Amino acid sequence: MSTMDLVVVLLVTIGSAIVAVLLTVWISSLVQAHRVRMEPTLDEARQVIVAALSGEMLQSNDALATLSRFSERYIVGVMLELAPSVAGSSRSVLAAFGGQIGAIDRARTGVHSRRWSTRLYSARVLTAFGVESTPAMYALLADRAPEVRAQAAAWCVAVPSPGGTERLIRLLADPDGQCRFAAQDALIRIGLPATEALVRALDVADDDTIDRILEIASASGDARYCSKAYALLADPFNVHRAMAVAALAGSGDRSAGPTLVALLDDPSDEVVLAAAAGLAKLAFWSEAAALEPLLSHPSWEIRRQAATTLLAFGAPGTILLQANAPGVGPAADIALHSLQLRSLTTQEEVA
Repeated sequence: MSTMDLVVVLLVTIGSAIVAVLLTVWISSLVQAHRVRMEPTLDEARQVIVAALSGEMLQSNDALATLSRFSERYIVGVMLELAPSVAGSSRSVLAAFGGQIGAIDRARTGVHSRRWSTRLYSARVLTAFGVESTPAMYALLADRAPEVRAQAAAWCVAVPSPGGTERLIRLLADPDGQCRFAAQDALIRIGLPATEALVRALDVADDDTIDRILEIASASGDARYCSKAYALLADPFNVHRAMAVAALAGSGDRSAGPTLVALLDDPSDEVVLAAAAGLAKLAFWSEAAALEPLLSHPSWEIRRQAATTLLAFGAPGTILLQANAPGVGPAADIALHSLQLRSLTTQEEVA
């Protein structure tokens, strides 16, 4: 075969390949366009599922027949949206739908897949339908893919259990930031049932995990953290002490007010800032005068927080700010600034 023949064969081969690729893309586009035209919209899927959960569709078979028009991914997406606000009999309806369309059985198998994307999707399905405890899902909390571990943490919220809580606490020390955030968020959403395990974990946690647990404590409003928080006020790390102050304020226990007032003189700016913010949470207006010196503090953040807290106290705090506003210096500046902002906010609310 001559050189010219080889060139011709090569050009024909390349041309055929290009035509095949273009044909494949064209057919795929036609299929996708047809699917988009034929498949109901996500809003329609949401309306059908909400109607079924609210009892407007009296026969579950009717709901199932309607849902059969949707792809599984549509249904799972809607279920994930609805799951946080669904409980009781509605949760049972969700699980029944998942079983009838076969999604749950496929997901139970998929969590064992060697492909992380399949494990992730399967975990999303089991989370969406609130499938009860399964050892495979607990195992996913230690999965090699951080995305899967984070999704497994979300499943623990949908299906809370003591075993899940303990594993979530261990996940607070995960090397991946996404997983740590997912575990922290999950424990906050689980709420009071997780408190006892978290309080015990404070005794053995490392420095970073202590901070994350205290963040959960400050968001939970549970007084059971108070004894640990008081103990941590003597910790050598300022960050721990500041987080302990936030946890005390988050508990809503006004008996912590005098402690927070005393910490307004702490040598650490972090602790002072946390104490000033905490007094606002506790609405400890009787000690408004203790915040007045902070209006002249060298730290702008502390001056701003002191003014914000005084505004939160209502009339007692506002009077102190008005008394400082006519003067000269940092206290006057921050007082005038805060009063002007409050005035603008009030005008917007009236409008």
